[in-house]
Amino acid sequence: MQNMSREELLSLLDDIRDRVAAGDSFEGHIQYLIPDRPAEHPFDVAAMYRVGNLLGQGGCVLVGADQTPLDGAA
Repeated sequence: MQNMSREELLSLLDDIRDRVAAGDSFEGHIQYLIPDRPAEHPFDVAAMYRVGNLLGQGGCVLVGADQTPLDGAA
């Protein structure tokens, strides 16, 4: 999860919406949670959405992805 302010979360949602509307993204997911206490960046966010489909196969945007290697090595 990545900590985000309300403005950062809204910007991410706008980007996802704009890409879907343009036909540049066909799949993805987003999860956002707010902790019990006030904070400067209160939203815990995880997201993945496809981008670049207008240019071919495209790629994806990852937000709040765990960067731990699959084999557990640090």
